[in-house]
Amino acid sequence: MLVKVFSLKFDPMHGKFDDTPVRDFSIDKEILHISDHMLVRNEIPYLVLVIKYYPFRKEAAQAEAKEPDDSKESWKKEITAEDMPLFNRLRDWRSEQCKKDGVPPYLIFTNRQFAEIVKTKPQTVAELGRIEGVGRGKIERYADSVLEITKVKTNE
Repeated sequence: MLVKVFSLKFDPMHGKFDDTPVRDFSIDKEILHISDHMLVRNEIPYLVLVIKYYPFRKEAAQAEAKEPDDSKESWKKEITAEDMPLFNRLRDWRSEQCKKDGVPPYLIFTNRQFAEIVKTKPQTVAELGRIEGVGRGKIERYADSVLEITKVKTNE
């Protein structure tokens, strides 16, 4: 663990402390803790920051760079134009269900889970349960409805 101290002078013209040096410094560091202290010298306020950090590891940066498919929107790549109507039916059902249950939509099923459902078109509870993040609770509460929607779509 390393320590760096910054002394930031108050800028009365902008009404704030210029934290640019701190932001520039922290770009390639893993910040563990920041302690802040205020002091006044010659009637000028200063903000003193004591930063405990680790240097950023190159392996971690490379690993993060290799995982772009973990983004929130990567599920969109899995849905074809033909599958979009089924996906939208599932989302419409989820919208109604979350209002009934009083929970956010992502607690019922995430878009990523719906994309997987649309892709695999499960026809049984066991098949639905193989989807990541679909556990016993979701199976017990929602499997019948989801399977009804996927069966209707695949039989059309």
